[in-house]
Amino acid sequence: MISALEHRKKSAQGPADTGRATPWHSLHAEWIKIRTMRSTVFVVLGTLAFCAGLAALNGSSAGSEYADLSPADQAAFDPLATSLRGYLLAQIALGLLGGLVITSEYGARTIVPTLTSVPHRVRVLASKAVVLVGVALPVGILVSLVGFLVGQSTLSGAGAPHLALSDRVALRGIFGGGVYLALAGLFGLALGTIIRSTTATVTTLFGVMLIVQAFAPALPGGLGDWVSKYWPPIAGGQIITAVQDPELLRPGAGLGVMAGCVLVLLTAAFVVFRRRDA
Repeated sequence: MISALEHRKKSAQGPADTGRATPWHSLHAEWIKIRTMRSTVFVVLGTLAFCAGLAALNGSSAGSEYADLSPADQAAFDPLATSLRGYLLAQIALGLLGGLVITSEYGARTIVPTLTSVPHRVRVLASKAVVLVGVALPVGILVSLVGFLVGQSTLSGAGAPHLALSDRVALRGIFGGGVYLALAGLFGLALGTIIRSTTATVTTLFGVMLIVQAFAPALPGGLGDWVSKYWPPIAGGQIITAVQDPELLRPGAGLGVMAGCVLVLLTAAFVVFRRRDA
């Protein structure tokens, strides 16, 4: 009698592991969240359109002015950077997407049921990071590819130096640009986790990725030189250049600096996320 009652009780409860969130469940949940956010579609389509348009404008402007440049300026002309300059906005867009992955949950207070369903906080944040990279990396590569094709076509039509897709430096710029933009997304995720506010995250992204870069040359003496060489977004941006500036880091080293910065910030984000209340 007792064994029969126990058997019926266990059958009603289901398997012992039912209800336990696995890593796959966490990944699937985060994929649904990022796929259904309206901002995801806006960011992807808007970034593609802007970068393609900017590549066409830059290619047309630079191509028409090339013949009037001095020999020294012609030697320093960089067709790769000219066509991929749209990364300056794309890094903000994907950084904002990364921030929204976490700040939107804090804003709507859905972070509470998320952590109730998956108490393992490291797993939650790691799942968000993995899914974000799964979106940002292909989008970043596509943005770089479209910008490259449009920009090089415009440069070619203007009779200026241009690159073919088969050129090694072109492939490095396209895929390296995609990696850089994925790192920008993780940078935004880390900032959003630490700050929790969408507005503050966007403001910080603009300051770190655009404002410092714009004012670096105006900084006094050695400080300006150091910032221009080692500031992570500036150093990482060297991955889209074909002409090496001897005063700056090489493309691979610059991307390594950006990756190291993101790793440190993500580590801090994991520590904060584990210790702070929802």
